[in-house]
Amino acid sequence: MSSLTPTSILLGLGIILLLGIMWIYLLLKQRQKFKQLIDFAIEGMVISHKGCVVEINAQALKIFGGTDKQEILGKSMFDFIAPESKALVQEQSTKRHTEMYECMLLRKNGTIFPALVRGSNVEGFGKSMRVSAIIDLSELKEAQYALQALNGNLEMQVQAQIEKNRQQEMMLFQQSRHAQMGEMISMIAHQWRQPLNVLSLLAQNIVFKYKLHKLDDPVMDEFKEDSMRQILQMSKTIDDFRDFFKPDKSIKIFDVKQQLAHAVEMVKPIVAGHGIELSFQAEDGLKVESFPNEFGQSIINILNNAKDVLLESCGDHSKQIVVEAKRGDNSEVIVSIEDNGGGIDTIVMPYIFEPYFSTKGAKHGTGLGLYMTKIIVEEHMHGRISVVNTTTGARFQIVLQGLI
Repeated sequence: MSSLTPTSILLGLGIILLLGIMWIYLLLKQRQKFKQLIDFAIEGMVISHKGCVVEINAQALKIFGGTDKQEILGKSMFDFIAPESKALVQEQSTKRHTEMYECMLLRKNGTIFPALVRGSNVEGFGKSMRVSAIIDLSELKEAQYALQALNGNLEMQVQAQIEKNRQQEMMLFQQSRHAQMGEMISMIAHQWRQPLNVLSLLAQNIVFKYKLHKLDDPVMDEFKEDSMRQILQMSKTIDDFRDFFKPDKSIKIFDVKQQLAHAVEMVKPIVAGHGIELSFQAEDGLKVESFPNEFGQSIINILNNAKDVLLESCGDHSKQIVVEAKRGDNSEVIVSIEDNGGGIDTIVMPYIFEPYFSTKGAKHGTGLGLYMTKIIVEEHMHGRISVVNTTTGARFQIVLQGLI
């Protein structure tokens, strides 16, 4: 065996030193690349060894509220975990790999914030380390709470608006009811005119016979019977109108033809007094399950509207209103009311069912009749109402779901 010379020993030591330097260089190079890699991540990255922080990226430093990594490096991971989440994190840290879970962490200033965390054990740089990825949820949670508050406030606003609309609709119904009461009084007056005239003649006749000393039992009995007949007719008129205009409390199955005939009978004396011919025809067996009185009121609203249009129309032509009812497709009941009053102006047509819209002026209309008719037909009776111009006037059409 040849003995080692000092030169060979120094050479060997130099080679070993060179290899060591190269290894350290490569290790530092690898560590630098690793730091660059974790700094590139959008999540906060924390590298720990035996529970102590050995490296963090810029995002993690920002999340924990630090300005220098040295403020965090070397500290225990549990220094940055809120007390209520320490047991959860301790349990998760015993697993080699964990899925994303939510916990509460601590910033450097002691404030608590929610975060999503996942961790995994890795081997690197000659030792076992744990890599933890952290996502700060504080802004997301604040946005979520703000959205919940906004939704709650929005829901309250919606409920308030619904209640406001309901109150407004009730007010409109009340105003419409008052207008209908005026119409009812006018109709009763027309219905009473004839029996009142008869009663007046009977009274004059009895006075005349009294002066002639011709009053006897047969004359008084005849006067009593004739008078009571007219009074009962007037009483019946009040009952009919009261029942007809009484708000419906429940849904009923009713005959459309019968209800239309009733409405036409009430309006006919008024329109006839203005020289308007009102005709009516309907198929038999048209049954609808809804509110009969409200249906009748909507028909009277349209008839009164047609009457007013005809009274405003110029010319000596005969004024007519035609009411028809027939069965359509899929058991639908179609009611049409047509006049020859010249039609509706195209500018006015889009607003005909709007509340308080009237072409009659403040003294002659409330602008609620057709609006309430639309509410009754579409919201209460779940039907459809429309209006179109014909060659001579306008045609209103109501479509309801009939019974087979």
